Amino acid sequence: MANFDRPRGGQPPLPKPYAFVPFPEERSDLKPAVGHDRYHSHLLTSRIEGVIVALSPVHVASGNIELTGRQPSLVKAHFRCQGKPTIPASSLKGAVRSIVEAISNPPSCARITHAPFDRLPQSARPCRDKSKLCLACRLFGAMDYLGRVRFHDATLSGGDTDIATIPSLHRPRSEAYGTYFSGGRAKGRKFYKHGPADGEPARGNVPIEVCRRGSQFSLRADFENLSRDEIGLLLAALGHGEPPLFIKLGGGKPVCCGSLRIEIHSVTSFPAASLDFDAESISEDIRALSRGTQLIHRKSYEELQKTLQFPGEDRPPDRNY
Repeated sequence: MANFDRPRGGQPPLPKPYAFVPFPEERSDLKPAVGHDRYHSHLLTSRIEGVIVALSPVHVASGNIELTGRQPSLVKAHFRCQGKPTIPASSLKGAVRSIVEAISNPPSCARITHAPFDRLPQSARPCRDKSKLCLACRLFGAMDYLGRVRFHDATLSGGDTDIATIPSLHRPRSEAYGTYFSGGRAKGRKFYKHGPADGEPARGNVPIEVCRRGSQFSLRADFENLSRDEIGLLLAALGHGEPPLFIKLGGGKPVCCGSLRIEIHSVTSFPAASLDFDAESISEDIRALSRGTQLIHRKSYEELQKTLQFPGEDRPPDRNY
């Protein structure tokens, strides 16, 4: 047992609220991305619309501390757009991208990582040349390349805000970074687990503004020049694979905030030949797209599903873990 995992004050160590998805051994298939200069007849330009449902309180910090006019008097505010609580497009895109990186076949790079370059397998090293991009970078973008996937801000469309008090969360101590490596190599991609079915986060003394469990947010994402396999990969990352994945984002993830279910109502495609003023639209079969894709690494998907299943198996930690 490592020193940072030892009991403190007579209390037993808590289980970690996260797990790792190991990096696949296969090599990435690096290639140039499809450009934005024209629409390709064999690819689809599409729109996904639906709703995001909060399975636990959701908090995306605005960076502001606001007065409440009651107790507690100060609270960390939720992000807003035009006065409405919102999940910003960047947060949603980042959460989906991290899942795509973990489950894609061929493997994708670990675009955001603190691991030293030499501690990552070849397939996980961040892409640095826009003429040689992994699958996730070709979809979501990389340095000097604008991706083909665009999410819109998800505005609260049903429900209300509340104040939750969660435990203090701290950066890992320097000695705790040993938990991220094994045999000198990075263990994999880190994902936080979901909490129990009641969606209740751990209680503490840090007040935050949250969108209540059951709140709903509008979902819209636009894609350009994607293959059916690529759209199917995105649908699986959005929770429409088998078995389903449940996204987690925002603040308070270690104490079980931010659990989401995404319900996709429609996938509408616009073939390149019909992109004019009277564009012909086609309603796609969501189930067929998500289950027909060949771009999912099944072993990685199964490992991630153990972490992103809802409900989770453990209560959220109520103290430092």
